[in-house]
Amino acid sequence: MFPELFTVGSFSLRTLTVVILVAFFFGAFVLWRKSREEHYPEDQVFDMFLVSSLLGAIGSRVGYILFNFDQFGFSPLKWVDMLSNAGFNGSIGMFFAGAYIFKYAKRKKWDSFEMLDFWMIAISLMLAIVYIGQFLDGSGVGYPTTLPVGVTFPGLFEPVHPVQLYHALFFVGLYIYLSRVELEYRNFQWYRSGKKSAQTGFLLSTSLVTGGIFFFILSFLKPASIILFGTNMDQVLALIFVISGSLLLYHRSGRPLPFTREKKKQKKLAQRLKQQSS
Repeated sequence: MFPELFTVGSFSLRTLTVVILVAFFFGAFVLWRKSREEHYPEDQVFDMFLVSSLLGAIGSRVGYILFNFDQFGFSPLKWVDMLSNAGFNGSIGMFFAGAYIFKYAKRKKWDSFEMLDFWMIAISLMLAIVYIGQFLDGSGVGYPTTLPVGVTFPGLFEPVHPVQLYHALFFVGLYIYLSRVELEYRNFQWYRSGKKSAQTGFLLSTSLVTGGIFFFILSFLKPASIILFGTNMDQVLALIFVISGSLLLYHRSGRPLPFTREKKKQKKLAQRLKQQSS
């Protein structure tokens, strides 16, 4: 593996650091291209992406520290020490970044879900690159395995699942799928629910569902990043992704969710029409 690109004296440039910068560049380019196609202000979209990325990075670090507080304690030096005490929680970081994008787009009177759709395309490509960087860095490895896919990383004595490559392959596939279906999903009859045009949010919801299923399966091949009261929280978060994505997909297809005001209004209207016809 190649955890370091080069070392000069006491300074060393880590491969993962460079890969993260490359991933940010490509993610920004994808979002810029999509926003330009849909005539959004390019400078404002870039500012939104930059701030959301910073908030996501901070949120993922804070989330990791909170769930591993016994390791960090009340030591600010450990909180900011990314070499000796590295660790991020991507799910929490994604939540912070996505929430900021949603609120920013809403404040600008843009289509919030369309912007999140574009963001998901960018994020899928970014994550594919970042996980390749993790593979080169030798971090985030899986459980030991005797399968032919096993890789022996520096410092380990037995082959382990290269879960970084599993992630990378998944997100490459997700990026290709989202890029293609973004031009087609508005014609899906089941998603339009009989309406003339489909609502945005399809890419976000399908990403949550497929990503949640993938993360849940992969949680059996690697150590948990969060354990709370003896529970593997990676699996819990994965199931939350699947459920929230399914509900969002159902709602954005034009169908009211159960136990909501919209559903009650629809039910009352149906009863009224039934009474009038009888």
